Amino acid sequence: MPSDCAAGSRPSPDPEGAVRPPSAASEDGGSIVSSVQRIPTEPQLRATDRAGDDELDLVGLFQTLWRGKWIIAVFAAVMVLAGGFYSFRMTSPVYTAHAVIALDNRAERNVTSVESVVSGLSASTETVNTEIEVMTSRTLGERLVERLDLMNDPEFNPAVDTSDEPAFNLRKFLRSAMMAVLRIEEEEKVELSEAERFDRVVTRTLNRFEVSNDSWSYVFNVYATTYSPEKSVLLANTLADLYIEDQLQVKFDATAQATEWLSQRVAELRKDLEASESAAKEFNASIDLINAETLDALNRQLKDMRERLQTAQTTLAGARSDQERLEAAIDSGVRSDILAVADDPRLSRIASDIETGRAVEDSFAGRLDQLRQGQRLSVERLETQVASLERSVAEISAQVEKQSRDLVTLEQLQREAEADRLIYESFLVRLRETSIQQGIQTADARVISHAVTPLLPSAPRKSRIILMAGFMGVMLGSVFVVLMELRNRGFRTSPDLERATGHTVLGQIPLIPIRRRGKLISYLLEQPTSQAAESARNLRTSIELSNVDNPPAVIVSCSAVPGEGKTTTAIMLAHHFSALNRKVLLLEGDIRRNVFEQYVATKGRKGLVSVISGEVAFEDAVIRDDRLDFDILGGESSRVSAADLFASKHFAAVMKDLRAHYDHIVIDSPPVLVVPDARSIARHADALVFCVKWNATTARQVEQGLAAFETVDLKVTGLVLTHVSQRKMRQYGYGRYYGGYGYSAKYYGKR
Repeated sequence: MPSDCAAGSRPSPDPEGAVRPPSAASEDGGSIVSSVQRIPTEPQLRATDRAGDDELDLVGLFQTLWRGKWIIAVFAAVMVLAGGFYSFRMTSPVYTAHAVIALDNRAERNVTSVESVVSGLSASTETVNTEIEVMTSRTLGERLVERLDLMNDPEFNPAVDTSDEPAFNLRKFLRSAMMAVLRIEEEEKVELSEAERFDRVVTRTLNRFEVSNDSWSYVFNVYATTYSPEKSVLLANTLADLYIEDQLQVKFDATAQATEWLSQRVAELRKDLEASESAAKEFNASIDLINAETLDALNRQLKDMRERLQTAQTTLAGARSDQERLEAAIDSGVRSDILAVADDPRLSRIASDIETGRAVEDSFAGRLDQLRQGQRLSVERLETQVASLERSVAEISAQVEKQSRDLVTLEQLQREAEADRLIYESFLVRLRETSIQQGIQTADARVISHAVTPLLPSAPRKSRIILMAGFMGVMLGSVFVVLMELRNRGFRTSPDLERATGHTVLGQIPLIPIRRRGKLISYLLEQPTSQAAESARNLRTSIELSNVDNPPAVIVSCSAVPGEGKTTTAIMLAHHFSALNRKVLLLEGDIRRNVFEQYVATKGRKGLVSVISGEVAFEDAVIRDDRLDFDILGGESSRVSAADLFASKHFAAVMKDLRAHYDHIVIDSPPVLVVPDARSIARHADALVFCVKWNATTARQVEQGLAAFETVDLKVTGLVLTHVSQRKMRQYGYGRYYGGYGYSAKYYGKR
């Protein structure tokens, strides 16, 4: 891989130390721009991430499982061994017998054509499920235990002594050992009553059965499982026979019970019928002989009388109104009002004669008195008529009401008697029909296949158990590997880091194989073509191409927390910028720790603090190591706050002076989440490089570190993934992500 040049016009040293022109670089590997990865913009990056999310997730899951293949294999092997041990040593072979019962849903065979007391079973799903529950009920279980005398069978009643039991029982031994390890005291044996032992035997017996139904038919499959093939056959066939017998017994019992109940009920209904008929006759004899036609005639007469009463009341109201208006007009004394209300031609002529003088006032008053007397008599006559009609209506209404009540009561008694007769006759007929049905009942199911002796055991299925154990081992191992992977909160690839932050990853610095920090410079000088050196050159080129028009002069190497590799990154950048024949200064901004003294001899010498305070000129404080082609300005302890020192105008003046003397100034700043110095230093930077330790720095730390710069309007140029372990990258399956050096081990070889 050719070395990188910043401007393309200066010659750069090749790995062997010779200087070659840019044309040579072009012949080897093309231009500088083509020799490094293109740095995608943030929108391009996010669009690419969205397009490949699903594929990356599947590939990442596969790689995670592949990395943990040996762990998964161990889980699978352990589970297979456990399954094999269980199959061959912990279990005894059991045998399953199979009997088949068919539900007969055809029309019931009834030779008497009489409806049965217990109807046949329907073919609904509910009926089928109910019959399954009947087959596995405790009622049939108790009958089965009694018929086969299972109380004396040691398989179902452990209390029965057995002389053929082996002296050593592995299952009992393991159970005792497990209880001892868990410190569980074994329950003392309690003497059970005969009823309690019987209940336990019934429960164990029912647990040996399984009854199922094929959804497409009306067939029940009865499975019985025991340690003996003959016993399994006996249990299956006996349960099937008991089920058929139970159906017949249920019908017989129901018919007998119905006959007894119907006999009692018929006797009671006969008495009720006699009582209701007697009540109707007695009531009919105690009242006048009436009928519905007579009652209808009275109702019509009552209606006519009410209409006449209403007409008379209306006429009376009109007469009273005329009388009141006339009296009111007379009281007013206005003759015109009196004439208008009276509406009498004779009274009108008298009034005219009075006006012409042909009549006197007494004649007018006399005629008016006659009119008033006539109205009074008319009102009295109408009142007498209304009162008479009201009395007649009341008398007829009372008569109609009484006769209606009597008729309703009589009809009610007659209906009750008729209803009692119908019920009595119905129950009497049903009693005779039920009596006929006794002794001719048929079952609603039949055994279509009795169980036969099984030749092979049904369990344990050793191959299936071992296969399932292996599968469970693989699943448990996979879950364990995935959970271990999820516990890792660091970043392993550049795409992961870019996707999480939205910032470009400028490069990746591998883990340098040195034991002490002081060996770093020797390693860089002795291994100029190492993978670490090429990674640093790639980072250098990425920084320069981040601003092609104005290549960065002041470059700050920072991180979120200590131990992220920012100092190593700063030293490597200074070394490789100086390889381009440029004047470079490496400045220690972390004056609280002064770690440069572990790389070069800076202890006891004046440093950055003295330069800022004006105590010495920077030329006198700069350290020049014969091995290096760049200058170093180390840190220095100070009583003044470091944050105030870097925020002062004196530091700004020093930086301005240093810019005039050097092509590049690489500053190793303190961690941004620990002290505020980094943000003060970064204000003077042209490029801000944020270091993230591979597989260690958490996403939260990176997020908080970047946010610390963004809060003061400082833009991070890009990220650097440091301390990358190529061996672990290949182990994790991320070799192709290693900054374009997925094949670097073969290309560079081991150096």
